[in-house]
Amino acid sequence: MSILITGKKFDIGDSLRSETEEKIRAVSEKYDLHPLETGVIFSKDGAMIRCDVEMHLGRGLYVRAHKESHDAHVSLEEALDTFEKRLRRHKDKLIARKKHEAPHTEIPASHSIINPQPEQSSGEDNPLVIAEVKGYIPTVTVSEAVMYLDFSNEQAVLFHNAADNQLNVVYWRADGNVGWVAPSQHAE
Repeated sequence: MSILITGKKFDIGDSLRSETEEKIRAVSEKYDLHPLETGVIFSKDGAMIRCDVEMHLGRGLYVRAHKESHDAHVSLEEALDTFEKRLRRHKDKLIARKKHEAPHTEIPASHSIINPQPEQSSGEDNPLVIAEVKGYIPTVTVSEAVMYLDFSNEQAVLFHNAADNQLNVVYWRADGNVGWVAPSQHAE
């Protein structure tokens, strides 16, 4: 397992680096995970230190968590607690999916991050694209898409619904619940 531990505007000492690596390995062993890679990023913004943990479990499944506090060790502990809660919540689904796994299909896609510009500062009609990432749209059930949403710590997940063969979206609503957008089956 590859573990990459980095710091942004923050110097990671040997003790924090070894503690982080030890705890990541302990979580992997506890849940019998065999991640392709794991990344932990500590970043400092003012007095707050943020810890972002991301584990790539394979086939487009990423588990992410982050927390912020005034101490790097506390941020790491809280981020790993959130990480473990997400794993526990979906462990049965992951096990069932592995046992009854159908052929995994994905649709190629690209994801762009747009940098919005104030209207008066730019004479162009197009916003500046600052990043473009190649990826895939997974073919999964709605419950698996919700699991991806929870694991990924993203605001929304686009997926190809295995049940109705349509593109669907699950997203976090402002009230904290999950919303689901699917094409209408009835024309009005």
